[in-house]
Amino acid sequence: MSLNTLLTAAITKGALRATRKPIATLRGDIADLKRQVADLKRLLRALQKDATRPVKQASAPEAETETAKPSRIRPTGKMVRKLRQRLGLTQVEMAELIGVSGLTISKWETSPGRIMLRSRTLEALAKVKGMGKREVNAAREKAKQP
Repeated sequence: MSLNTLLTAAITKGALRATRKPIATLRGDIADLKRQVADLKRLLRALQKDATRPVKQASAPEAETETAKPSRIRPTGKMVRKLRQRLGLTQVEMAELIGVSGLTISKWETSPGRIMLRSRTLEALAKVKGMGKREVNAAREKAKQP
């Protein structure tokens, strides 16, 4: 091997190492921006759909019901683990709150990427995500009482 090829290989390897972390943060930012764009597109479609509808007197209560819908979350194994640790729960305790088994929580936490859940389970997870430690403890105490 010549000195040129060795130097080229070393420079390439060093450049890849130096750019890996900044690129990873940029990928996260890009993913956030894509989510925001998708939300804005959904909002635009809903507004365009409402604009084409004939105006009714009962349109105000419909808008209130749309805002009352729970926010959708996109759960990942990492998010479930951090949530459980933030609330100071074991996997079994977390499972009881959500309505699944402890093994399910374990599988969720070790799975890479997004977790696909049923709507009922997703709503329960979103509810737990919105709770604090005191609310979780109160919910657990309430569930223990006969």
